[in-house]
Amino acid sequence: MTVSLADLAHSHAQVRHQAMAELIEVGQIAPLLAGLNEAHMEVIWRSAAILGWLGKAEAIPALVARAQGAEYEIKYNCIWALGQINDRAAIPALLAIVEADETESPDVRYNAALALIRLGEMAYLKQAVDSDHEATYRVAHAALATARVLAGLNGSPA
Repeated sequence: MTVSLADLAHSHAQVRHQAMAELIEVGQIAPLLAGLNEAHMEVIWRSAAILGWLGKAEAIPALVARAQGAEYEIKYNCIWALGQINDRAAIPALLAIVEADETESPDVRYNAALALIRLGEMAYLKQAVDSDHEATYRVAHAALATARVLAGLNGSPA
């Protein structure tokens, strides 16, 4: 591999994008898992995004661990990656985000709810619209509304 993780935070966008493309092409998750623990936030969130694009389930535990207590940018991308990996092993972590207390970002909750839809958990979200927990209720409604709109755009029933 000719690219370094530091290139993910390079000052020039072209270098950042080339580094991402090379890391995707190589397809090795070990350097990206290491990238989740780098000091530079951009390296961390870009590593998470690449792990999502690669879609390898063995990255799930590291993404879940990195998201816990993380800053918004990192958590958001780790949660997004869990949905992109498209493996049911991510469901417990995503449910925990959707059902978290009010300190959790609504954007992160929504991202987790969309990942649950991708993983086939539409029934959970339909049930969650009756939740007594307002934040869970709201994100379930938002995610289900998005799913209906997207289904309509694709010509399939919601």
